[in-house]
Amino acid sequence: MLSAHCYGCHSTAVTQNGGLDLEDFNSLKQYIINDFRGDGIYGSKLYHCMLHAANALPMPPDYKLDSCDLNKMHTWLREGAKNN
Repeated sequence: MLSAHCYGCHSTAVTQNGGLDLEDFNSLKQYIINDFRGDGIYGSKLYHCMLHAANALPMPPDYKLDSCDLNKMHTWLREGAKNN
């Protein structure tokens, strides 16, 4: 899901001169910490952005992810966001 929707702008090859590299798990980890905001929405900073939640930078910026992709991300986060 990340490769389909995020790596076009946030891959190692694209961000070599700076920017958020979601392909690098060490870089990604800082955005997947749960309880990012105490607003009742479960999830990480990355998940809030994907939800287009209030006060979060909407990602991807041009469209919202469908519920299937959001459920995959939610499950991955709930299961510990393993580097797999």
